[in-house]
Amino acid sequence: MYAQPQPQTTGRYIDLFPYIPWLLTGGMVFALIFGALWERTMVSTNLLVNPDTAAELKPIQLKKEPIGALRIDVNASISYNQWVTYEIQVKDQQGKVLASGIKQAWAESGTWVEEGESGTWAENDLMGGLDVRANQSEPVIIAIDVLEYSDTAGKEIDKPVSFQVIVKNGVVDDRYLWTGLFGTLLLSVLALFTVSSTGKVVINKSNPDSDVVARAICGNKDRLIRVVVKVQSDEYSPSSLHIRLTVNDANGEQLYSQTHLVNVKRSKSDGKVTSGSSALTTFFVLEPRGSYGFHAEVTPDASVDRTRIIVRENARTLFPVKVVTLKSSDAQ
Repeated sequence: MYAQPQPQTTGRYIDLFPYIPWLLTGGMVFALIFGALWERTMVSTNLLVNPDTAAELKPIQLKKEPIGALRIDVNASISYNQWVTYEIQVKDQQGKVLASGIKQAWAESGTWVEEGESGTWAENDLMGGLDVRANQSEPVIIAIDVLEYSDTAGKEIDKPVSFQVIVKNGVVDDRYLWTGLFGTLLLSVLALFTVSSTGKVVINKSNPDSDVVARAICGNKDRLIRVVVKVQSDEYSPSSLHIRLTVNDANGEQLYSQTHLVNVKRSKSDGKVTSGSSALTTFFVLEPRGSYGFHAEVTPDASVDRTRIIVRENARTLFPVKVVTLKSSDAQ
């Protein structure tokens, strides 16, 4: 009497490669969180600086950190239609300049008229900064010098400029981390989607009807067989269909025959069903290697437009799956 083989859940065929990019993604997330927790604000103050006269902050202790750098963020405060060029300096206690940077800051506004409409606009670029990586721990002095201050007409302005100064230590440049995060995340998602298409396609056959039959040489005790049956149906698609999948060996002996209930994904337009699609995925181990026939039959068949069967050999999975082991009468 024919005995229906029972599936066994196994993780033997899990593909570990797709999980590697996820580990990298997790590492990027950890680096972003750790970097944000590692930085410390050392100074947050406002500073008035007269043109051609440098103003200095109190000395701070610059420490050599295993990661991160000393970041100096400076934001100038000027009226619109003015320009200011300022220099940020980091000096040691003897006055030697260790690092410096020059910023040309500006703020402009105006009006516009176009096709009978008008309005105002305002733009500015006032933020400057400097990152310093310490080779050794030492006290340093941060100085800001206004090199030039004028209006847009070129007239010099002899007034002090207000600067907001924020100094942080242990700052990690996270621009590359964010790029790495999105890159590894994209790779991780792509890796997950590619698993279902791994393996050699030994059968890819469709029929504009409710059943399809195909045969191929495949199998081996170490090779996982993925069988996918796809069904396209019309506007009269029911909410579910039955797919009967049968597997025969080279002698025509029936090794497997099981009816599966699958849900139909129905597409709608203006509230009316226009078409339906459904799919069944099953896994087998076929012993020994040889010629095996696959037959898929869909019921009820009135709404079925096309049935396709795809068989892949050497398939891999993302997680443990139910696998049916079938042994032909030719197996020793």
